[in-house]
Amino acid sequence: MKTFYRTLALTIAMAGAAQPAFAAPAASQPHTQTQQASGSLQLLDRNNSVLLLVDHQLGLITGVRDMDSATLKHNVVALAKAAQVMGIPVVVTSTGANGPFGPIIPELKAALPGVKIIDRHSVNAWDDANVRKAVEATGRKKIVIAGVSLEVCAGFPAITAKAAGYDTYVVIDASGTFNQSKHEAGMARLIQAGVIPTDYGTVGVEWLGDNGDAKAVELYGALDMPATTLVNQLFQAKGK
Repeated sequence: MKTFYRTLALTIAMAGAAQPAFAAPAASQPHTQTQQASGSLQLLDRNNSVLLLVDHQLGLITGVRDMDSATLKHNVVALAKAAQVMGIPVVVTSTGANGPFGPIIPELKAALPGVKIIDRHSVNAWDDANVRKAVEATGRKKIVIAGVSLEVCAGFPAITAKAAGYDTYVVIDASGTFNQSKHEAGMARLIQAGVIPTDYGTVGVEWLGDNGDAKAVELYGALDMPATTLVNQLFQAKGK
């Protein structure tokens, strides 16, 4: 498996060097453009981001209908593992874990050993002083958020943190909600507010930044992206 991911990372890096997806303007350098970018135009990296996971609780995930609950679990756990690999601070919060919503799913807790779960009563996680303090303590201004439900548990803190001066991103495929109408309404509101929608795999490779990085193999393994798994199967079969 490690040999495959190392080969994959090097192949991607070589392909990118040989054939860039977009030609840079002749008068400017891509690296300089990245340095000069500000706010939402600046990509995520391992030094500017904090991950906020909101209400991935057993009772809430049971009600998710806009995506398969097993896929949702896989994606949020993979996102958490990727954050651990890249050294991204992670803040986890639940709502009334002793009530009907239940505890954070065990797979997520297992992926984040030592991370304290902040239980709260406020609907909007950003209204909770302990959650805000945990994010503020990282000193980072880009908040990557996933939550159940998408339109409330991810959406409310994303919108209010943005109003407070943060760049906020919502990981759509690591969030979920209770019907398609709520998903569509939540997405429309996020985009209207200027929150950036993204997916868990994109976040992971943004954090990585360079397929030649020593952590590339571990990062791709943590992400466990379905397409990558299929390619791995083909790679393994070829070697037999």
